[in-house]
Amino acid sequence: MKRINMFKYALSKYALCFSLFCVFLFPLNAETQEKQQDINISPALIFHNMGRNMLHSVTYNYGLNFGGAALGTWGFVATGLDWEWRNVCYNNQWLPSMGLPLLFAGYIVPVITPIPVYLAGRHLSDTKLQITAVALAQSLALSQITQVSLKMLTGRSIPGVISGVSYEPKHFRDPRTDDFSGEFNWFTFNFYDGWPSGHVVSAFSAAACIAEIYDDKTLLKVGVYTYAFLMGFSVAANAHWASESFAGALMGYAIGKTVGKSFNKLLGKNDEPEKVSPFFTANTVGVLIRI
Repeated sequence: MKRINMFKYALSKYALCFSLFCVFLFPLNAETQEKQQDINISPALIFHNMGRNMLHSVTYNYGLNFGGAALGTWGFVATGLDWEWRNVCYNNQWLPSMGLPLLFAGYIVPVITPIPVYLAGRHLSDTKLQITAVALAQSLALSQITQVSLKMLTGRSIPGVISGVSYEPKHFRDPRTDDFSGEFNWFTFNFYDGWPSGHVVSAFSAAACIAEIYDDKTLLKVGVYTYAFLMGFSVAANAHWASESFAGALMGYAIGKTVGKSFNKLLGKNDEPEKVSPFFTANTVGVLIRI
C-alpha cells in the first residue's frame, strides 16, 4: 500500500508539471501566424527528430557518458565516497538546508524556461531564440523519459538526509549507521526518487543544449553551466547520493549536446554525420561507428 501511495504521489507531481507545460504551449500553438511566416517557429517542432535524438543521446561520445554514469556510480559506492559524503551532510544540516532553494527551483525552472524564451523569440522575430525554446522543451522531455525509466528500473534507496520538507514529503532522516548506499531495489517502479538525479539531468541537458546552440557566447555558457553545477551540488547534499548527481550530469550533458546539434542543423550548422548511428537494410540491422 505504501508503494502504491508513493507511485500515485509521484505520478500526480509529474502530471502537474506536464499539464502546466501543455497549458502554456497550447495557446502558443493556436496563435494566428503573423505575416512573416519564415520567422515564426511552431511549438510542434519539439518533436523534431525526437526518437533519433533519444537514441543518439545514449550513443553520444560512443556511449561513454551513459556507460560512465553507471561505472562511476559503482565507483562511488565501492570506494565509500557516497556514504562518506552522505554522512557529512547528515551531520551538518546547514549543507542540505543551503541546497533546498535550488532543489525546489529544479522542479519549476526546466518547465517554465522554454516559454519566455519562445515568447521573446516571437516578439523579437528571432528564429534562433524560438528554436532554442523548442530545443529546451525537447531536451526536458528526453531528460524525463531517461531518468524516470532508470529510476523505475533501479529503485535505489534515498540517502535519508532531510525531513520535514513540504515539497519532498517522502524524505525522512535515516538513522542507520551501516552503509546502505548500495541498496538497489530493482523494478520497484518508483520513478520519483533514486538513480539518477532528475534535477541534474534536466539542468545539464538544458545547459549543454544552450551552449551548443550559442557556442559563441562565452558568458552565457559560463552562466548556464554554473547553474547546472550548483544544482548538482545542491541535490547531492539533500535529496540524492553524490553518485546520482554525477550520473545525472553525464547523461544530461549527452542529451543536451545531442538535441543542440540536431536543432543547430535547422540553423544550417553541424552538418557532420553522427559518430554512432543505427543502420537498416532489407535483411540487416546494425550499428555504424565513424572514427
